[in-house]
Amino acid sequence: MSQDDNKYKTMHCMVSPNTDNQTQLALARYQLIYSVIGLLLGLVCICGGIYLFIQGITGEMNWSLKVFGNESVIANAAPGAVLFIVGLFLVIVTKFKFKHIKPK
Repeated sequence: MSQDDNKYKTMHCMVSPNTDNQTQLALARYQLIYSVIGLLLGLVCICGGIYLFIQGITGEMNWSLKVFGNESVIANAAPGAVLFIVGLFLVIVTKFKFKHIKPK
């Protein structure tokens, strides 16, 4: 696998190096907005999960999720723990990933 193939795997979309600079700037701006919104929602979920845990809210939730061949199973978890995990997932998935590639 070449270095260029690895470069495109880390990006959410493939942008040709010959793309107009204004278009690349707009894509970077929208990626930043997407990342900030994801970070804020993740932070709210994490804080909510911690709050529920500290308040001693009890209950049992079962979670089974399959995404892209990966499986996540949580059995008999407190609602605060599930909310905390969802928040971490949001923060990790929406992190800022944009590389500005200058044309050669």
